Amino acid sequence: MNKPEQILVEKHLLPDDDDRPKGALYRFWRDLMTSAGRTTESCPDYLRITLLNLVQSTGVLIWALFLLLILLGVLEPSPGRLVIDATGLVISLAVIVGLRRGVAVNLAAQVTHAFLFLGLLGLSFTRGENPLMMTLPLIYPALAFLLLDDIRRGLAGTLLMTAGLNILLSSGFGPNLRDSDMLLDGALTITVVMLFQAAVMALYVYHRKQANTMMQAVSVRLNELASHDPLTGLYNRRTFIEVLERELARRDDDDRQLAFLLFDVDRFKAYNDVHGHPRGDELLKRLAATATHVFSRGEDVVFRLGGEEFGVVFHTETPEQAEEMADRLLAAVEAMGEPAPAGPHACVSVSAGLYLVAKGRDTSANQIYSRADQALYRAKEAGRARWLHASP
Repeated sequence: MNKPEQILVEKHLLPDDDDRPKGALYRFWRDLMTSAGRTTESCPDYLRITLLNLVQSTGVLIWALFLLLILLGVLEPSPGRLVIDATGLVISLAVIVGLRRGVAVNLAAQVTHAFLFLGLLGLSFTRGENPLMMTLPLIYPALAFLLLDDIRRGLAGTLLMTAGLNILLSSGFGPNLRDSDMLLDGALTITVVMLFQAAVMALYVYHRKQANTMMQAVSVRLNELASHDPLTGLYNRRTFIEVLERELARRDDDDRQLAFLLFDVDRFKAYNDVHGHPRGDELLKRLAATATHVFSRGEDVVFRLGGEEFGVVFHTETPEQAEEMADRLLAAVEAMGEPAPAGPHACVSVSAGLYLVAKGRDTSANQIYSRADQALYRAKEAGRARWLHASP
């Protein structure tokens, strides 16, 4: 079935604390975390964007503080430490600014993760004599899994970080350990802690993705229910109004003419009385399939507007082409060969009203429907199994 542009389920938001005035500090913090409003709590990338901004904002403070302490002589300067601190400050600022200017979230996450990995391992190497510095990489697994949002890459990074730290310890770059027992104890502690964090974060990421998948499926289903007729699968009256109003808004930009064909089954009540409602429902399904087959171009949209009433919004090069489409529909319905117990012909037929929307005319979706409906009833009064033009 041909589809109009995506119709979204309406969001009914409840008033909450966000409606109340907030202070300058709160507004600054929210602006920073959401990259100037680029994301909200309902966006899929909300967690990653806020995490990136939080990590990089913390990085700006830490790297700037370390550089200041080195310049003041509080900390002992070293080439490796200066390179890491300066590079960290530049990358942190670049990611924050880049996210605000629309840089892809995946790119920002990969850059952040790469420097996080190299920076933590580099600090352990350059400041390995400080036992506290060797504990910094323990924060890596949680951040890696959340930044990358991928279990396999997060686990691979954790294993590489664990291997790197164990190599540093065993090669003598770590703190001065007195004996092999202490070395083994430190290596096992680092390994167990890192792998435990990796297991916890892998479980979290897996279940979060499962929950997101379920929520997306529910959202799609709700969208289907809100915009489609459950019996025929066609778009419903609510979607009809939205599609027609959208086409009216842009009709002057299209060289073709916008058309609306409204039709319903002749003497459908009599058909239901003779054959029963289940068979009547089957007839409506067949009619929907027939109409969709006739109006099968990419922009043609067929609707069930209620009961046995259907409509089609389409574009036509000429009025004659629209008239030909109406003739084809009526012929295709009778060609279904469904016996009509009360006429007007031997087989089930439809009556229709055709409205051609004039360019530049001030009109609305409801007015178009009303004019086509008047033409439809004139066709019924004229004997049914025919279509008539709606008045302009």
